[in-house]
Amino acid sequence: MLLALVLFLTSVLFAGLLIYRLKFKRLIELTRDLGTPPAWPVVEHALQLIGKAPHELVQTLGHYIDVYAKDHTLKVWLGPELNVLMGDPKDLEVVLGTVRFNEKAGEYKALEPWLKEGLLISTGCNGILEEFVDIFEHESRVLLKNLERERQQQGQGGLDLSEWIDLFTMDTICETAMGVSTNAQTNADSDYVRAVKTISMVLHKRMFNIFYRFDLTYMLTPLARAERRALKVLHSFTEKIIVQRREELLRANSSTQSSDDVDVGAKRKMAFLDILLQSKIDDKPLTNTDIREEVDTFMFEGHDTTSSALTFFFYNIALYPECQRKCVEEIVSVLGNDREKPVTYDLLNNLHYMDLCIKETLRMYPSVPLIGRKVLQECEINGKIIPAGTNIGISPLFLGRREDLFSEPNTFKPERFDVVTSAEKLNPYAYIPFSAGPRNCIGQKFAVLEIKAIAANVLRHYEVEFVGNAEEPPVLIAELVLRTRDPLMFKLKERVL
Repeated sequence: MLLALVLFLTSVLFAGLLIYRLKFKRLIELTRDLGTPPAWPVVEHALQLIGKAPHELVQTLGHYIDVYAKDHTLKVWLGPELNVLMGDPKDLEVVLGTVRFNEKAGEYKALEPWLKEGLLISTGCNGILEEFVDIFEHESRVLLKNLERERQQQGQGGLDLSEWIDLFTMDTICETAMGVSTNAQTNADSDYVRAVKTISMVLHKRMFNIFYRFDLTYMLTPLARAERRALKVLHSFTEKIIVQRREELLRANSSTQSSDDVDVGAKRKMAFLDILLQSKIDDKPLTNTDIREEVDTFMFEGHDTTSSALTFFFYNIALYPECQRKCVEEIVSVLGNDREKPVTYDLLNNLHYMDLCIKETLRMYPSVPLIGRKVLQECEINGKIIPAGTNIGISPLFLGRREDLFSEPNTFKPERFDVVTSAEKLNPYAYIPFSAGPRNCIGQKFAVLEIKAIAANVLRHYEVEFVGNAEEPPVLIAELVLRTRDPLMFKLKERVL
């Protein structure tokens, strides 16, 4: 009886393997020459990845790329899902430099309940960047008050800058996106702030817990209920602001005021929302839902990403005091010794060395560590046949640490980005912290200006020191946004100019 059962189960398993192989035979044959780690039947590489901690996934993927990639291309099967990680800049130019691969990969699905179809349109936005700097200046002064209170209470263990930077970026993105402040820096326990933190936690868990990846099982969990409550808060807040602002515009347009007064932003600083309210697609104005999706996308992409970049920027210049000294010298040469002098758009654009430090930070610690695209139709990319349905992964994180692309890749060398003095010739598709190609938007200029504004004000007031082992690199977690497993701790000292 036992022998018969064993034979039956063996037959079922063999039949299952045969059906699986036949079903995916074409995909297997087309990608046979791509480098790939050893795998188990059916589950393929999933068994090697499921259950690993987030930081272990980064380490495992890095090991796969170092050992098994062929021509900087790696094939990873997660059950029946085919994923191809590409690292050759020539391949990346094909994927990112055209509109053929605009479809986002499946990993972005967890964002849909919040962002829906928001694409972050950019038309007409660059003109208001100058006004955004006033918001960066104002909110960074609030941050300085919080940091001074923390500095006076800091112990030997230092303080976690990222917590305050998170609240700062939340305030600035709300005000630039919608023209209102959430006052996150003075009221960190508000419904809106807690809702944003809940959504961030949900996205993290859905990416790294296999049980949460499937909608049928996920919708029954307490996490899904927490997400629905948070989304209700976020969407209600955004929709309320949209309705109010649209009514203001209608009243202004129907009044008998002069045209100067009617212009959007004449009585208040223009926000991203104002651009959207005036935008049209096929001569039709955007609906409130369309606008909410765009605003929410702007909120998401401009909050956590900038916070990550700022935290790693302070980490790098704390580790390299000479770079911090050069930043301060440049700040003083541009802004003078008066710490209360406000930063402006023109002044920030004169901080050229700080630009180099930001670029180098984003090479080593890109805010978005993985970019994903979905292949809708079978195609060829520089001789590689990529089947329809494949997820293409591109990692700015691993690209930035390649020795064949960047000399001494684990060393912070801002001068490598100085086009005047550097001998290094950078391939434009080897350095892509803001992605590349036709889908680029104002996000890059926005982020750099914001980082410069806060860095200029913080460094005018404080020396930033890292508390920890400078010889050991931070253990990274590659979520949708790059983070560290353990918080980076700093000490602040009053700076003498």
